[in-house]
Amino acid sequence: MDKVRIEKLPETKDIEGAKRWTEEKGEFAQIAYGETIRHLAFFELKPGFSRGGHYHAQKDETFYVLSGKMRGVCIDVDTHERAEYVVEKGDKIHIDTRCAHVFYGLEDALVVEYSPQAYDKEDSFKVEF
Repeated sequence: MDKVRIEKLPETKDIEGAKRWTEEKGEFAQIAYGETIRHLAFFELKPGFSRGGHYHAQKDETFYVLSGKMRGVCIDVDTHERAEYVVEKGDKIHIDTRCAHVFYGLEDALVVEYSPQAYDKEDSFKVEF
């Protein structure tokens, strides 16, 4: 699906850009690199629950999975194309505007969400999955 991109952050500290690594003192993740961020959020998702179920006309979103695993379902509201993904620790999933999305917890998951556009509740349109 053209409106969804998944990237696994490389596990190294030896490159420029977004990356992550684990060392004796713990994990470090440089989630965004050179990106404008006007909205930043964090959420937890437990197995058996979902978050999302909407799309935005003006706001694109990126989600970074800190830990755990989720199943994402996306629907392009223009073409009605549907796709499913499993994302887990270290994955970034970018969702363009006009792409409905919902995440289902497969394991306890901790997720950072960010966007170059500020959140506007008038730009959130519910979709039944």
